[in-house]
Amino acid sequence: FPGEEFCLNKVHSHMGRMLVNKRGIFRGVNGLRSITFQRLFSNGQEISIPVPWGVIAGKEWGPPDGNPWLAAHGWLDNAGTFDTFLPHFAKDKRVVAIDYPGHGFSSHIPKGATYHEFESIGYFERVVNYLRWDKFSFLGHSMGGDFGCHYAAVFPEKLNCLIMLDILGPAVNGDTRDPEQVVDRTRRAILGSLNLERKFENKPEKVYDSYEEALDRLMQASKAGNGEIPVESAKIILERGLRRNSQGYSFTRDSRFLLWANQSQLYGMPRSFHLELARKIKIPHLIVKGSSGPVYDAQEYIDQLLGIYKKNSYFDIQTVEGGHHVHLTNPERVLPVIDDFIRNNKL
Repeated sequence: FPGEEFCLNKVHSHMGRMLVNKRGIFRGVNGLRSITFQRLFSNGQEISIPVPWGVIAGKEWGPPDGNPWLAAHGWLDNAGTFDTFLPHFAKDKRVVAIDYPGHGFSSHIPKGATYHEFESIGYFERVVNYLRWDKFSFLGHSMGGDFGCHYAAVFPEKLNCLIMLDILGPAVNGDTRDPEQVVDRTRRAILGSLNLERKFENKPEKVYDSYEEALDRLMQASKAGNGEIPVESAKIILERGLRRNSQGYSFTRDSRFLLWANQSQLYGMPRSFHLELARKIKIPHLIVKGSSGPVYDAQEYIDQLLGIYKKNSYFDIQTVEGGHHVHLTNPERVLPVIDDFIRNNKL
């Protein structure tokens, strides 16, 4: 909360337990050093980037002459997911946190079209071309981290580093497309997409009578999905994730993204394709995993992917105490890990 101070020791998963006293003072039993953390809340500056189907919206943080960073959020979230993190992180950096197309205040793609994860590479290119960035760093949470992997593999010369928050990469995100799955997944995707289209032609989008009802729906979905989040965090997401109309409140995200929940994307790639992309990541690369965050695939495949990452001498993975949205709920646990990574790689 505003004005609340925390003293924490930099604690990774292998460094020992964390103790919390009644005043919220964090102390690591085997921590390396202590810092004082003042939780800040500020709004950033709205940004709107024109694209052929409308705009990609977002928030810009930090000094205009700071080192450029692009931040991308997770599935069904929006740029607000970084609202507690970026007031600290962007003090000496220029960070543009976008609402990924179909989320937050960004335009939905045209009717009849479908979203695909590899389109993200082009979306990011449009953003950085508009900003006139020749080189930048990438920060991605969950889905945004997966998409950052794609970009880092395809345009490595444009990135200084890649940081992924509570995601291991698209090779183990639970939706690889092996050859024997192609027919069934393709059929499911086409039928699902057309059914959803018909549904919203004949029935308006879900409207909630009150803000509290919409908030409760988000809380329920979080609990059933990647893990429950505090109500304060949910309210931050709703600042860009909910719109008011004459009948009540509706979510701003594109309902077509709901098809991703049951592996009904039209296009998909085999695991071997994603592993090859992972081999192409040679830049400084950090994964910050929440200790209770979700994993989406079998351990054998996770070990295989991490083995590829570790062939990159600039790769590091650290675990911090917290869930899938630990960067939002407890940014003080994530910031020291990233600060060390940036310092060690002279970024």
